[in-house]
Parts: sequence; structure tokens; C-alpha cells
Amino acid sequence: MREVLRFLKNIIAGFFTGIFFALPLGPVGIESIKRTLNKGLKEGIEVAFGAVFADTLDIILINIGFFSLFDDKKLESVFFMLCGILILLFTFLDRKKESKSLLKYDSLPFLKGFMLAVLNPMNHSFWIMVSGTLIQQFRKEDFIYYLISIILGMAVWFVILNILALKGVARFIDANYKTSRIIEDIMIIIGLLFFIYGLFLTVKYFI
Repeated sequence: MREVLRFLKNIIAGFFTGIFFALPLGPVGIESIKRTLNKGLKEGIEVAFGAVFADTLDIILINIGFFSLFDDKKLESVFFMLCGILILLFTFLDRKKESKSLLKYDSLPFLKGFMLAVLNPMNHSFWIMVSGTLIQQFRKEDFIYYLISIILGMAVWFVILNILALKGVARFIDANYKTSRIIEDIMIIIGLLFFIYGLFLTVKYFI
């Protein structure tokens, strides 16, 4: 009974974590809502699901590849330093890059959503940061189900968001979009903390 309750707890935690992750409205959310308002709910959701698929690949590649590093304390220090550098690099690139047109993907909403997510460096740095902190806490307890629940939570939120947009309840978009700059600043701080912590572990285990 205790295992069942723990399983349900992790599923519910993953689901609401996914919703929370999807709340800040970035380029994908904006594009998804535009599609819903201009071309219908189906295309808007396809854009969102394309982005969720890109996030799924990020989650799988980062967690399956990186979590094995935690079995070796020396490699763990390298992991944190590498994550810190990547987070800072991706955030810097995201701020400096010029806006690029994805018009050639307009007729393929799923692919456009996928490309918007893949070409956004902040997406990758976000999942690196989350995988090294929050998701790591669940890697020994129904880890796969927790990850699946995160993905499901994001997908459900995008569906709800587009339905609300279709009903004319999307006035919060501009205010929500402004949070992206705050998130970038937070990620810079986290990147620095990751690097410093990795440096501390390096000194501890190598010297």
C-alpha cells in the first residue's frame, strides 16, 4: 500500500511539475496561441505538441546520459561544472541571437513547434538545470513515471491554454511573456552556482 501511495505521489508531483514548467509563456506558447486564434485549435495544439516532443528528447538525452555521472563522485564535480558552463552559454546565446524566421515551417505546425523549441538555447539550459536539481531527487523512486508525468503535464497545460485562448481568455499573455527575462536572470545565477559547486567538489575530491 505504501508503494502504491508513493507511486501516486510521484505521478501527481510529476504532472503538476510539468504544468508549472509550461506556465511561462515563451515563443512556443505565443506561436501556439496565434495558430489557434488564426487557424483553429488543431494547428495551435500541433505547434505545442511539437515543442513538447522536443522537450521530451531533451529530458531523455539529458537524464539517461547525465545521471550515470552521479555514480562517480569525481565525475559528479565535472557534471556540475559542465552544466554551469552550458547554462551560462545557452543563456548568453539566447540573449544575443537575432530573431530568425521560421516561415518555411508554417505549413507544418508540429515541425514548427519542434524547431522553435530546438532552436531556443534557453530550452536546453532549462532542462539541464532542472535535471541537475529537481528531477535528480526522483531518480530512485519511479523515475521513468515521474518523467512521463512531467511530459503529460506540459501537454495538458498547452491544450488548456489554447482552449482558453480560443474562448478569448488570453489577456495575460503580455504579462506572462515578460517573465522570460526574469527566468533568464535566475538561470544565470543557477549556472554560476552550478559551476562554483562543481569547482568545490573538484577541490574536495581531486586535491
